[in-house]
Amino acid sequence: MRRLSLISAFVAVACVATLAPVLTSLYVANREAARREQRDLQEYAEKAVIRSELVTSQALSAIGDMAALSGQRCTPAFLQQLARISFTYRYVQDSGVFGDGEYRCSPLLGDVRLKHLRLPPPDWQSKDGYLEWFHQKSPLDVVREDVMIGRNGEYVSIDPRSYVDVVDQGRRPVAAVNAETNAIFALSPGADSAEMLDAWKRQGKVASRDWLYAVARSSTRPMGVVVKSPRVGLLAGWAGLLAAWLSVGVLAGALVGWLAFRLLSRQLSFPALLERAIKRREVDVHYQPIVRLSDRECVGAEALVRWQVDGRDISPDIFVPVAEEQGLVQPLTDLVLQKTLAELAALLRSRPAFYVSINVGGADLQTDRFLRVLTSSLTGTGILPDQVRIEATERSFLDADATRKTIEAFRNAGHPVYIDDFGTGYSSLSYLQNFRVDVLKIDKSFIDTIAQDAATSIVAPHIISMAHALGLEIVAEGVEHTSQADYLEQRDVRYGQGWLFGAPMPASALVEYLRARTASSIAPAPSVDLFHQQ
Repeated sequence: MRRLSLISAFVAVACVATLAPVLTSLYVANREAARREQRDLQEYAEKAVIRSELVTSQALSAIGDMAALSGQRCTPAFLQQLARISFTYRYVQDSGVFGDGEYRCSPLLGDVRLKHLRLPPPDWQSKDGYLEWFHQKSPLDVVREDVMIGRNGEYVSIDPRSYVDVVDQGRRPVAAVNAETNAIFALSPGADSAEMLDAWKRQGKVASRDWLYAVARSSTRPMGVVVKSPRVGLLAGWAGLLAAWLSVGVLAGALVGWLAFRLLSRQLSFPALLERAIKRREVDVHYQPIVRLSDRECVGAEALVRWQVDGRDISPDIFVPVAEEQGLVQPLTDLVLQKTLAELAALLRSRPAFYVSINVGGADLQTDRFLRVLTSSLTGTGILPDQVRIEATERSFLDADATRKTIEAFRNAGHPVYIDDFGTGYSSLSYLQNFRVDVLKIDKSFIDTIAQDAATSIVAPHIISMAHALGLEIVAEGVEHTSQADYLEQRDVRYGQGWLFGAPMPASALVEYLRARTASSIAPAPSVDLFHQQ
């Protein structure tokens, strides 16, 4: 009897010793899983807000482009210009004119002024004058519903699915909501409108055993999103698994914990990381000096975008093409401009002859969107238009007519235009004949071959001769050796850029760089803190 009691006690202790770590780890894992699920869902909501902001930003930019058009409305020529605007913006389905409660014309509808197609009152009007129709029936299809945004007689139509089309393997439901009216204007497949609206009003704090909810609001427009996701529920079916835990003990618990961790682990895609970095202003700008070769005086700098992920530098050759593919290059360019003006404002005001050049992507060479942003950003800063210069690569000149007009607009506004990486494109000579620019930047690959026997070593002298014949200034990129600088100077190349003169550096280092070069060339003078000067 005593032996049986001892055996029973041993078995009980063994069971407790085996089950205790298993059950404890499952309890901790269950709480950690819930926390991770909620955090993951919140980040998913923030990604969805970024998508909604991007769609709305394109809509507002398209309306701005329409407002800038000249000529009589609804003529064939005017409709052709509207079609080009619709094609320029990825999420714009149609663009048109309305008035007196009726559609007037659009590339899809044509001229419908005589058809008197009624347009109902808008569902909402913003403080800055934008009108929105959340579920507007298309005159072309009574079943289809679009989101319409209009202002001053111009409108754009957007497929509501664009607002909630977020890449997600779990296909978690998303709803886009107007924050002022609490009206849902876009809903992903599988989402219930009433349920999602209730979760929005409760700020995502919905008591549910089966679902988690999260809400995120836009920082730029009165809108937001609500998302939901099923709970994983690690402890579901615990009674059925108890027998297995008794037999396999801690090993089974460890395996379940490991599998749960693997299932709940989340890895954001590279484009999503970049999108978040731009929104959170986690992209940096460095500045590489541009010097006059005759006296090595630094006359300007090129603004170069830099990005780190977990302390590791990501090459612009990697993330800039991703930004172009994902429709992020315009917000990235805007961020570079904002940071450049914020960091160099005092320096530029104190040195009116000093300039900074900013790289502009192909999308912003098709319209005057970035010119409007640049002009607005410079207002009241005391920075001269000539101090902010535009760099465009040859591969950006896809639409020759639109690009020619945009380049001319930049130059008319006082911003010199550079062709960057000249000689690496497919039609360099035709660009020189068809586009009025101010400066050619010879690509580093040609500078590297100077005074060498390589077949490409003859390219740089030819580019220099052509530029001189056309009356264009030249900046040689990638100058790394004094012999290269001397060679270029002897051939009347006035400006150089490269590691021989200075590596890309933060704004504070650039100010110190300029101060040191000034101190070495002139008598000492009282120091002025240009970087912190107001």
